[in-house]
Amino acid sequence: MSSQSPAISPSRQSNELLEVPLSREVLNDLFASMLKARLLSKRFRSGPQTSESILAGTLKNVGDSDLVVSATPHPVLEALRGPSTPSLVRTQNDTQASSQSHVMVPPPDGIGSFAAGLALAGSRAVSNAAVILFTPGQKTRGSSFQEATQYAAEHRVPLVIVADWTDSRRSSRNHDGSSLSHWPFPTIAVDGRDVIAVYRVTKEAINAARRGHGPTLVDCVNFLAPGSRGRDQRDPLLTFRGYLQRHSAWSDDWYTQLQTTLKRELAGPARRKPTRS
Repeated sequence: MSSQSPAISPSRQSNELLEVPLSREVLNDLFASMLKARLLSKRFRSGPQTSESILAGTLKNVGDSDLVVSATPHPVLEALRGPSTPSLVRTQNDTQASSQSHVMVPPPDGIGSFAAGLALAGSRAVSNAAVILFTPGQKTRGSSFQEATQYAAEHRVPLVIVADWTDSRRSSRNHDGSSLSHWPFPTIAVDGRDVIAVYRVTKEAINAARRGHGPTLVDCVNFLAPGSRGRDQRDPLLTFRGYLQRHSAWSDDWYTQLQTTLKRELAGPARRKPTRS
């Protein structure tokens, strides 16, 4: 993912996870990725509608050598990860395009075992690469997924599972973490509509996986405010824009330039007009 903002190194002190402010570069990167995801989701309406906060916050921490797995075909995730957006848009129905994608899609009945096996192979190759699995929360249920996670925990594979529960049609619960106790490795419940929270949590989880500490489940849920009556109507993009404006990390000129850049990028190559014979 590219950024139009100046380079400023963010702090990496894990023991000050919640206190250290993020740099303007990271904040602008996150917003740019969220906006790109929003525009792409409008184009790929038939694909999974994962929260922009989850996609942007996680992918900001994914390195070139890391492996990304999606439980289902995910055009928006593929476009954010690679290949280039114009190529994907131009050839989205072409089998060659999917073979060049940097996102792997496992068999529907073997999501957990595929990701765990991939992570184990990477660890045995003496690589510091991690495997990041994006999946709807519902797909983490079932005996086969449970067996795969048990295997991943026993072998301490570098796997991070990012489970999306933010779709109100599936889950609008207030999450207190009690439902995560059955997992055989560390689990973290995070507000899936808060890009900064997702960024910080996945950063720690991916770094821990690379250091050989084994898998982590990041459970992205709706942290509902009192009186919300089980409904979460926050728009992650507008909420984050307000945050940037309050913290002097927003520029109208930057936003205009970003819109122009993304519009050009998503438009793809110009079409040739047919010639008359």
